Amino acid sequence: MRRIRTISKSIYPGRITGCLLAFMLAVAGTSALAQDQDKDAEPAPSASTEVRGVVSSGQGEWGLSQRFPDSALWLELEDGTRTLALFWPEMETPARGAVIILADEGENAESGLAGALARELTHRKLAVLSLGLETPPAALKRILERPQLAPEAKPEGQSPEAAIPTTIDVMAVEAPGDQETAYRERIRDELAAGAAELNTREYELVALVGIGRGSNHVVSYAAGLGTPPALIWAGPKFYPGDAERLAPTLEKASVPRILELSSSGEGSDRRASLARAGVQGFSLQPVGSGTGFVPRDGKALAGRIAAWLAPDARQ
Repeated sequence: MRRIRTISKSIYPGRITGCLLAFMLAVAGTSALAQDQDKDAEPAPSASTEVRGVVSSGQGEWGLSQRFPDSALWLELEDGTRTLALFWPEMETPARGAVIILADEGENAESGLAGALARELTHRKLAVLSLGLETPPAALKRILERPQLAPEAKPEGQSPEAAIPTTIDVMAVEAPGDQETAYRERIRDELAAGAAELNTREYELVALVGIGRGSNHVVSYAAGLGTPPALIWAGPKFYPGDAERLAPTLEKASVPRILELSSSGEGSDRRASLARAGVQGFSLQPVGSGTGFVPRDGKALAGRIAAWLAPDARQ
């Protein structure tokens, strides 16, 4: 018994040492394996790397393309970037044509009135391509929204020196410059890319629809076309400068017809101004009570647009 106990006591330290050595080797092997896996693993691609050449507009375009995978179209622009459009095919055939909807400022191709109006128009044999409208930078937005000041008449007998103000209003002499040009040109490029996509799909573009601030840009785009389609303004919000240039611009353009769906009283003044300028084919349809349009108005507005675009309604 004494011999057995002696042998057992001599074995215990060896076992402990062996266990410790095995544990240390296992830990070292696990650490080395983890380092090798970290070295070989590639970082997961982000949304910005998956869609190359897309300018982030802050409008949730990537998420929107995932929500509507069957409708999402990445349109190639002249500067090599891309923008998201949503294409909604007609629900009944044959199609009467296609329209492009430019959303209000700050809205994407589906949010606000744009998405609701697009879906309603598809039930009236019209295909729709909708585009979002990015909000301009804050400094440019202030310039675009600044009221147009009429030139002040110089009092009789006042010397030129007396007419010079003693202080300089920096905001009064600030000019939009290249920032405004780049902003407007990008939107025109988006509209042109949308029209080209519809042409590729063999649709006739029958109308450009501008919602809110979008009305400014469909006018300038249509004015540059040789054979522009009809123009439709839904609750237009023209910048002061654009409103001042509206009649001369449309007078020179060959826009066949214009429809304004308005919930404010500005439409009557605009109709009178366009009539004085000799602009033909303008129709004003008051809708609502001056509170502005919301998505639930999409069905009513789509009915008015479809009826106005009907062949028997054209003059």
